[in-house]
Amino acid sequence: MNRTRQPKPVSLLLKKSGLQHDAALITKLDSLLQSFLKQHNIQGCRIGNLQNGSLLIEIPSSTWLMRLQFMRSELLSLLRQQVPALLTVKIKVNPRLSQIPDKHKKKKNRVIKRASKMPNDVAQSFLALAEDADPALKAALHSLAEFSKK
Repeated sequence: MNRTRQPKPVSLLLKKSGLQHDAALITKLDSLLQSFLKQHNIQGCRIGNLQNGSLLIEIPSSTWLMRLQFMRSELLSLLRQQVPALLTVKIKVNPRLSQIPDKHKKKKNRVIKRASKMPNDVAQSFLALAEDADPALKAALHSLAEFSKK
């Protein structure tokens, strides 16, 4: 099977789409949000989305919603120091954030299925992607490519 196009590095695709910049911005805003919430003893919140100057914050319960509504202007001014283009902060209840995984449940015995051998061209694609990847991703992609040789 001949390819008409060669695989493109992931870093190039991220730069074109602007996702890399957005991810860094959201990470910065999330760290600011978490430090602000830690001061006010609020837990379990996260940034849901950032689009068109509007930041969505997801919270686990309506109790936290009321507290954050009162502190919205203070939070907005703090976040605007890092991102001046931020226009509004929306707060939404996401009940899934309050679900705590039960660590005491018995683990089911899983049957591990071995995958069949992957085609050689897929392994070559993994090696091509690994060229411009960060070290952890590069090691994982090399490991996947080695699997095709077994």
